[in-house]
Amino acid sequence: MEDLESRWRDYGRVLEASLRVLLKFPLCDRCLGRLFARLGRGLDNSERGRAVKTSLAMFLSENVLSKEELEILAVNSGLLLPISSRSEVKPCHICGSELDRVMLELGKRALEKLREVSSEVTSFLVGVKAGSEYEKREQEVIGLLGLDTWESVRREVKRFIGKYISRELSIPPNFSNPDVVVVVDLVSRDVSLRILPLLLGGRYVKIGRYISQATWFKKDGSRKYRLSIYDLCLEYLKAFNIRDLVLHAAGREDVDARMLGDGRPIVIEAKNPSQRIPPSAYSQSLELSPWIRIVVSGRTTREYVRAIKTRNTRKTYRVVAFVLEGLSENDISKILSLSNRVVYQRTPTRVLERRRDVVRRRRVYELSLNVISKYLLEVLVKTDGGLYVKELVDGDSGRTTPSFSEITGKNIKAVLLDVMNVEPIA
Repeated sequence: MEDLESRWRDYGRVLEASLRVLLKFPLCDRCLGRLFARLGRGLDNSERGRAVKTSLAMFLSENVLSKEELEILAVNSGLLLPISSRSEVKPCHICGSELDRVMLELGKRALEKLREVSSEVTSFLVGVKAGSEYEKREQEVIGLLGLDTWESVRREVKRFIGKYISRELSIPPNFSNPDVVVVVDLVSRDVSLRILPLLLGGRYVKIGRYISQATWFKKDGSRKYRLSIYDLCLEYLKAFNIRDLVLHAAGREDVDARMLGDGRPIVIEAKNPSQRIPPSAYSQSLELSPWIRIVVSGRTTREYVRAIKTRNTRKTYRVVAFVLEGLSENDISKILSLSNRVVYQRTPTRVLERRRDVVRRRRVYELSLNVISKYLLEVLVKTDGGLYVKELVDGDSGRTTPSFSEITGKNIKAVLLDVMNVEPIA
């Protein structure tokens, strides 16, 4: 019973607030109903407003208001009330009694624009620009009542047009990663489309050396390396008239290192796509070069882009090192002792021009050796991402500690480097 009494009190407050606002402002059913949008699930705001007005008419049949108040209420609400002699109904203070018509017109314009690209669009989102007179007048009404049950006119327009588009085109809204944003301007009554970048997740395998991840230019404008991962991704997108991309990757290997195993996680961000890539083009293995294979697994999200750029995943490397003075059994034992050790690295000398000079703390998890000869050593090392393996070998004049060279007291240089595995990013 207490819950029932509470509900009746809420009902009385709704009627009281409605009466106060309608004695001051003329409101259409929709704009009145929007003041109580959080009440009555499954109702359209126009239905809420009509229900409130009907309840008022029933309540006021007892002649609890003066004739003057009834006249004001009649022209402000559109209700035929007792002893009122209204001959006109004032337009809505918020929308001028035109919101239903405006929303339908904007929905139709949005539909026309989307149909021009609908074969490539599989999801959408509606956005409504701020700053219309509707909102300013709405705030005036809200300020009078101090309600916490209302929703904004922008939210209602967004929902109405979203449902209209979804029904007519049979495509769902997507609130996190849509193909296109429908931008609605309530001031100019204009609708525009903003085609969002297309994010395609995948991995690349690089079995050749001296292939860069991004296109690398020298100071004179010529290319430093003939081939890059970026080049092949762009070649793939050109088939869909996309000529601008950003390549996101889970780190990068040295240009002279190979990327083997299952490859390195990447996201191909297609900028300003003039058309969408059809789903049939996903899950492809691209072998546009004998040295590179790119596997496109499908669409992904901004959250995944952030993940591959920020998460420090473990990596496994194969390095072939040259020992100028030759190896001893004691040297091998010392190198193996680096397993499960923390390594401190100042930014390597070879990349200081383009990297901030900081000290990085990285762990070596596992390390195994294969002695090729007295002077050649093959090492498999599993480490935190971001560890510079060449410097783990040679020490970089003491900037990396401990290192192979430091603990053996010998001059050891990495001559070949391969990335064997990059752990998957969930």
